[in-house]
Amino acid sequence: MALSLWFTFFVACIVFSVAPGAGTVASISNSLNVGFKTAVKGIVGLQLALISHLLIVSFGLGALLASSATAFTAIKYLGAAYLIYVGVSKILAAKKSKIGTDAGDVNPKALIRQCYIVNIMNPKSIIFLAAFLPQFIDPQQAMIGQYLILGTTVVLVDTCVMLGYTIMASVAKPYLTSPSTMKAMNRVFGSLFVSMGVLLARAEQ
Repeated sequence: MALSLWFTFFVACIVFSVAPGAGTVASISNSLNVGFKTAVKGIVGLQLALISHLLIVSFGLGALLASSATAFTAIKYLGAAYLIYVGVSKILAAKKSKIGTDAGDVNPKALIRQCYIVNIMNPKSIIFLAAFLPQFIDPQQAMIGQYLILGTTVVLVDTCVMLGYTIMASVAKPYLTSPSTMKAMNRVFGSLFVSMGVLLARAEQ
């Protein structure tokens, strides 16, 4: 793969990752609620989902999803329902939430699982990757090697961006120490998750 082509892909990945989405909201919310170190475990879940998306696309299943209205609709509504569930849970928990939740009270596996589900149940991401990746694939060269390069680039860039959001939230955390502020923040993030769930449910194929 030519370096110039890879660099174009690299820049496009940055734009793709920086754009606010469910992963962004999850990373910031986790950092504020359970601290940076524990929030990083959530990023692991997000990236495992992204790797799953890449595998789906590389095996040609992304094109199948793009052409199947039934599969797209089923995944879309499941993803929307889960986002709304997470959002409502945060809103309801706002009454007893406070800054600096003990990371020891958080189940790392549960956090990884939640972030994985938040990311994996987004068919728009799969369809985007299915349309995006082939533009940078040279059919005259080894496909596996190219997909490995592009997939690794996507995951590393997204990891760095999510870490950036998590660090920024961690830096801001000391200024959000009052219980009332934390309650408001949880309501905001809960509302964002619900809004994204509604938008996903209304998304067209």
